[in-house]
Amino acid sequence: MKQEIKFRAWRDISNSKFENATEVYRHTPKGMLTNLFQKLSSRNELKGYGTLSFTLGDFQTWAMNNSEFLRLFNLWVADDYSKKSKPSVDRINPYKGYEFSNMQWLSWNENYLKGVAEVSEKKHKPIIMLKNGVEIGKFKSVKDAQYFLGLKSNGDITLVLQGKRNTVNGYAFRFEDKQLLEGKQ
Repeated sequence: MKQEIKFRAWRDISNSKFENATEVYRHTPKGMLTNLFQKLSSRNELKGYGTLSFTLGDFQTWAMNNSEFLRLFNLWVADDYSKKSKPSVDRINPYKGYEFSNMQWLSWNENYLKGVAEVSEKKHKPIIMLKNGVEIGKFKSVKDAQYFLGLKSNGDITLVLQGKRNTVNGYAFRFEDKQLLEGKQ
């Protein structure tokens, strides 16, 4: 009963905000979830994970029974349907596709920031710093080594890693994982 009242209130708010029937529908839980399901389905196939293992009905049931989705949807409505606060499905493990055990609700902004951090983390290739052939340091990335040495750019370190230069300020560098080649991972 309480949930029905909330759904009616959300529908009424959507009706008062939008004139176009499609826009009204997309700003109700069912409409937002239908639109999101289509995006998840497309993204899952595009990333090579195949078709979703659940139906639109399964997805809607999963969402409507999830208190975090309901909380985020309520915040989205209260925030005048701001993109940043819109409910968004996050893949907990970004190397797996959309499946209920790998999905959680975040606001669009939280999911965006998480994605930026994951991409940044994927780009980190640990490197080893050597002096006269002896390992003296390890860095999470070329950028970290650049800051440590006080260099204006990381170009010279990259040249050492590519084998085009021997040292930078007397230090040699190599990737921690010897199979890594600059630009490939």
